Amino acid sequence: MAMLDAVPNLTLKQLNQASFIWVEHEYHQTAHRELSGATPLRRFIDGPSVLRDCPDSETLRRHFRIEVKRTQRRSDGTASLDGIRFEIPQAFGHLRQLSLRYARWDRSCADIVDPRTGAIQATIYPLDKTSHADGRRRRITMPTGLSSRPVATLKGTNTVASQSDSQAPLMRHLQAQFAATGLPPAYIELDESPTNPEHKK
Repeated sequence: MAMLDAVPNLTLKQLNQASFIWVEHEYHQTAHRELSGATPLRRFIDGPSVLRDCPDSETLRRHFRIEVKRTQRRSDGTASLDGIRFEIPQAFGHLRQLSLRYARWDRSCADIVDPRTGAIQATIYPLDKTSHADGRRRRITMPTGLSSRPVATLKGTNTVASQSDSQAPLMRHLQAQFAATGLPPAYIELDESPTNPEHKK
């Protein structure tokens, strides 16, 4: 501050600029007796790092949201958030109640989360009324590996489909393990063939 006493009408901008220059080019570059003759910059570089990486913007944005419970409307597979209807992927059509996480100031998307672990399972978007106005609908099919009861093979039963008989035993075992979890697959099955007559409601 003694170096700035003679500056008339010192502004905050001038003070900030002078302070930055002094710290970076004078204080950090000068040897200190308390640091055994080393400069603060050299001591910082040679010492162990305790820095933590800053999360990216998307990660920070996802943390500043609220989590709410919403009931899925079975008639059209949607859920409402602050008056806006969001489409629920078919893989989650068997769930009556959903845990949704969203930001009130940004309702362009929301996330379906696991209420037990908080893990994000899928991102949902507002209902596109224009694309639904043509009357065509995708046929609702049960996603692979999703069932109300496990499809594990039991001795003396005929629960394995003939199609899976040609698969390797390890693959059948892995599929049975996944089906027993009751979790939906980690992808959303889409069928965008508008000319197929089976897609018409």
